[in-house]
Amino acid sequence: MDHADLMADWQSGNSDAGSSLIKKIYAELEVIAGAKLSQEPHSSLSTGDLINEAIIRLSKLNQIEFQDRAHILALASRIMRQVLIDQARRRHADKRYHKQVTLQTNIAEWQMPIELLALDMHLNELREIDPQRADIVEMRFFGGMSLTDISTVLDVSVATVKRRWQASRIWLQDRMAG
Repeated sequence: MDHADLMADWQSGNSDAGSSLIKKIYAELEVIAGAKLSQEPHSSLSTGDLINEAIIRLSKLNQIEFQDRAHILALASRIMRQVLIDQARRRHADKRYHKQVTLQTNIAEWQMPIELLALDMHLNELREIDPQRADIVEMRFFGGMSLTDISTVLDVSVATVKRRWQASRIWLQDRMAG
């Protein structure tokens, strides 16, 4: 059974299909979660915590039809991003906590640390301008996905993803620099 079939069975209530799917993608979820949490000194979440929260939220989805492994990983990446954003917002709301939450990325093209709430704000701004470019940024930063996997999810060429990633990265760096 492929990833999409397992996900569909899981969505219809087959918990064994969910377990099988998680076993198939767990190593990739660890990579995604590790990338999100690496050098993140302010996060109280472990890699396992982030994966578990993503799996819980993923298991509650029942209106989405998945095409393949890349689509499932892209959504898991988006969910992990939202978990981290939610955690950062809770911290920001706590008046006793005054440190910024930063995201360290291992993306070679990006050289500066990223303040998570600022990135989220600019990503939402980019989504209003061009939703696909925002999706590319999200998959690269928060999912650690390769350009090839992103091209599969978005059904565009790798060259197109590369061009849009470069333009979006420059736009974001300009925004983040202030």
